Amino acid sequence: MFIASRLLIALLAATPILAITGGSFAQHVISLATATMMAMVTRGSETQIASAAPLLKQFLLIFLLPVAWMTLQIFPMSSLANPIWSATSIALNQPSLPGRISVDPGATLQSLFLYLVNVSLLVSTVVITRDRRTAETILFVLSAVTTLISVEFLLSQLDSFAGIIRQTGAATNLFPAAAALAILINGALVARALERHLHQQNIRNLAAPQLWVSVFCGLSGITVAFAALAALGQHTLVAVTGCGLMVLVFIAAVRRLGFRFGPSALLFLGLAAIASAMVVPHSLAGGLGLLGFVSLPPEALAPAKHLLSDAPTWGNGLGTFRLTSIAYQEFGAALADPPSTAVLMAVEAGRLASAILAAFAAQFFLVSFRGAVRRGRDSFFAAATAAVVVVVLCESFLDSSLSNPTIQAIVAVMVGVGLAQSVGRTSGADGAAECRAP
Repeated sequence: MFIASRLLIALLAATPILAITGGSFAQHVISLATATMMAMVTRGSETQIASAAPLLKQFLLIFLLPVAWMTLQIFPMSSLANPIWSATSIALNQPSLPGRISVDPGATLQSLFLYLVNVSLLVSTVVITRDRRTAETILFVLSAVTTLISVEFLLSQLDSFAGIIRQTGAATNLFPAAAALAILINGALVARALERHLHQQNIRNLAAPQLWVSVFCGLSGITVAFAALAALGQHTLVAVTGCGLMVLVFIAAVRRLGFRFGPSALLFLGLAAIASAMVVPHSLAGGLGLLGFVSLPPEALAPAKHLLSDAPTWGNGLGTFRLTSIAYQEFGAALADPPSTAVLMAVEAGRLASAILAAFAAQFFLVSFRGAVRRGRDSFFAAATAAVVVVVLCESFLDSSLSNPTIQAIVAVMVGVGLAQSVGRTSGADGAAECRAP
């Protein structure tokens, strides 16, 4: 696993460069590195693979259902076919065309491949980071690269570095997601420093240099990332990221108070329901549905609004948003970008698929939350993943930066680290020794 872990570190170290280059180059690099890593993992330690298998089995349905959904969209299905095929047959004066759900089966097949790459990256990360020291190293690297991506954006605002970043629309900019992830990961490292200090030393001994260096580095990363969000004008995302930090604080509080997972989860869900009841009705007041969460001018939302209203139950096919948006644009206009990841999924996969994916995100959160509450001094891994899942789910309604392959890779690795460390490497009598921190 040593070579596989070093390859994972190398891939993460390349993400600041991939954030600048973007496009198909980033996809090719991530795909090649993931394929190599997966091959090494399958030939690695059987003990490490066996310890990761129970963690992954509980998500088997989550991993397989999108594959089945995209496969269904690709193959001819006369009863579920998109109406565009019958209309095209009439326009071309042909008796019939092979009806499919997807309006572009090739694009949907490519989306299926990219999805399998991300799943393979997550699975590989779970196996590699079952070792705690490796997991810590990966978390430090994640903190460094996400903070560096935020620094890249701040530098691009200076005249001396203008043009180093390819200009894209606000909705498709990957930097908001990177900054939000940097805040959460650095927050987790601050929690790690405090947890280790309280575990090893007297609570009154606050003069330890290692403690203050770790806290200073974490707070510096958080400050840089918040500055990037402010420069991006992402005020709503700042609030959402603040909620992610509150998840970290909430988990730390219930652990210190000695709450078990059940009461802690019910308390958190109650607080989340109250917050949702305050925010969601206000965002939906304009009758825009999913578009009510997006901060874009009305003219930029017009094609997506029509696409949403006309989207079939089974969607238009993964990877087909820009193609289907042509029909709703003025002649000669540039191809529209999706205003948010939630809108993208509703148009391409259907509203039912979007609801199912949200339920799957809830399962990822609950598993991570349970691991964070039950684990000992290493709870910050799972706590960070729980916070990341919350922020990623909320941000999917705000912009489409999560559709960027570089951000998807970072999220996959972060979730993999949290799942790998959501339980200890021992069970039974040995597992009982991994008790909650006092």
